[in-house]
Amino acid sequence: MIAHLVRRATLAGAAAALVAAGTAGAVIGLPSDGSQVNNDPAAGIDPNQNAGVSDVVGGSLAAGGPRVPWATFEQKSGSAQKIFVRAFKNGQWVTQGPSLNIDQNVEAEAPSIDFAGPGRTVPWDAWYEPNAALGGEKQIFASRFVAAANTWQPEGQDRGSGVPSLNINTDKEAENPSVAGGAAVAGADPVPWVAWEEEDGNVNGSGNHDQIFVSKGVKQAAPNAPCNGFKPSANNSVSNFCWQQVGLDRLAKNGGSSATGDPTLNIDPSRNGVEPDIAFTGPNDTVAWTLWYEKDNSNLGLRNNEQVFAAKIVADPHADGGFNWRAVGNGTAGQTNTLDTTGANGFGSCAASTAAEDACSLNKVATNDAEDPRVAAGTLKPGQPTVPWTVWSEDVGGHHAIFVSRLVGGDHFELFNGGNPVSGPEDAGTPDITFFGNTPYVSWTAANGADKKGFVGHFDAYGNFVTDTPGGISLIPPHGAAPLIDARVALSSSCTADPFSADGTNCAPGAINAAFDTFTTAGSPQRLFSQALTGGPNCVLFYKCQLQVVVHHHRAVIVAKLRQRYKVGIIVDRIKPRSTGRKPRSTERVGRVPLGTHPRSTLRLKWDLRVNGKPLKKGRYHVTLRALDKKGNVAGLSKPVTIRIR
Repeated sequence: MIAHLVRRATLAGAAAALVAAGTAGAVIGLPSDGSQVNNDPAAGIDPNQNAGVSDVVGGSLAAGGPRVPWATFEQKSGSAQKIFVRAFKNGQWVTQGPSLNIDQNVEAEAPSIDFAGPGRTVPWDAWYEPNAALGGEKQIFASRFVAAANTWQPEGQDRGSGVPSLNINTDKEAENPSVAGGAAVAGADPVPWVAWEEEDGNVNGSGNHDQIFVSKGVKQAAPNAPCNGFKPSANNSVSNFCWQQVGLDRLAKNGGSSATGDPTLNIDPSRNGVEPDIAFTGPNDTVAWTLWYEKDNSNLGLRNNEQVFAAKIVADPHADGGFNWRAVGNGTAGQTNTLDTTGANGFGSCAASTAAEDACSLNKVATNDAEDPRVAAGTLKPGQPTVPWTVWSEDVGGHHAIFVSRLVGGDHFELFNGGNPVSGPEDAGTPDITFFGNTPYVSWTAANGADKKGFVGHFDAYGNFVTDTPGGISLIPPHGAAPLIDARVALSSSCTADPFSADGTNCAPGAINAAFDTFTTAGSPQRLFSQALTGGPNCVLFYKCQLQVVVHHHRAVIVAKLRQRYKVGIIVDRIKPRSTGRKPRSTERVGRVPLGTHPRSTLRLKWDLRVNGKPLKKGRYHVTLRALDKKGNVAGLSKPVTIRIR
């Protein structure tokens, strides 16, 4: 039972400590001493050899349990490169199973990790590596974690010699997978969906180009059963899952437009589609979205610059996997743009002309180069369905900047942040995005001489973008901005939006209640690190980030639901009168009020409407509740509420 506490807020004593407490945007090392993640020699992770590209996700092996970071990364091992997974448990990184490589002697690359299965309790990892048994071409692989045996089980059809490649064509090179756990039917157990790029086609004699493909995992009734009726292969499963390609057939192998070919998502299959990302959004998070960008010269008379595209699944009994893909862009309001073989160029309405292609793109300026898109499910308002939120890097004249966009009205994208980039004047790229509750976090890298600096920031409750790492990501303890390799700063959180978190409004409190990242430093050796980002709106500590302040005469009652034991207090900001026109009102800090330490409970705290011993003057104020850890760092904030003093 939750206790209901009524306390009188006092202003003496602890006030000085609260004034000196940490501010929003604190960065905490994972682990607290800031030591590197890639360090477990007994498991084959030599900290003196290079780490590489990483990915991270928040998850738990117990349904409804607190989510902790799970990181997957490239790790050099002599002449080979292996894929490993480590989870942050009880304050330290713990290796989960052995190397995932199918062949331990090759260079495996670009791992991606997410959770699926009953209660979202089963980690899945996808990556690529060459395979000699399938002719030496790079193949896409995916494995699920078997917790009881502490091992990774490769899944999929036997494509030859027992090798479970996901490739549409195993004689073609494939790279850069992205995995997302999701269910297209509300209430069903999520399964892995994997997007990747693979060479295919020969449009107008232009040769093979990278195409975007997606397959979903389908669990079989019995192990090693034939995958009857599945494409691209009906062979037996090597374990429990078969892979089913998804989409309408559009592109002939080594050919052009064909309704009996392969289900590419490319808007323009005559050029390269690369670096896909995938997520599930919408009501009950049942709609898969894939993002990618296309580059190089068109052989259909379309654009030659880099453009970002997005497509969602739509139920279609005539399409592979039961779904076709519908492109959605900045100019597609009221349109239906199915990725099929119709239209002037035989690849759907988006490929019929440059005007149509531009409308289907997400670029701020359709003719500028845009690249490196990432997508996350999220909503700014608790209780509303999630939508895809996207980030990418776009040329703005002399340098690249990071833009944020999200789906509006179900049929088109609109830029967020007033259409302005979240990055600074440096050349910025390789962004990532995640939601922590209802708060979007964005990361990117920026030029720093021959190396890169990394940045992370979030949107506050007023819609302003706040940089959590001013000056760039620093190691713990701070020693100035750390030089990073040219790879994204991977982001996730302990409260991502999915059906098991009520889309970020009801996450289990744990040791880490924050967004977090992984990043790899430049130099020799390259080292992998992880940090948590605290101090922003926190819907885990304060249920739904909600706060009530009821003012009556010269007193107020502060009501919120605190879900872990913390010291709490409020910050008070005066709302200045609007100077001219419709310009947003500005605020100025009045001060902080300590409200004591409280256990997990529904708080009902009395406040005498004084700050620093002085009563508030007539006017309007923002009041925000915050939690502080034992060191005085801000662990999280509620959303602000507005009060009026008459």
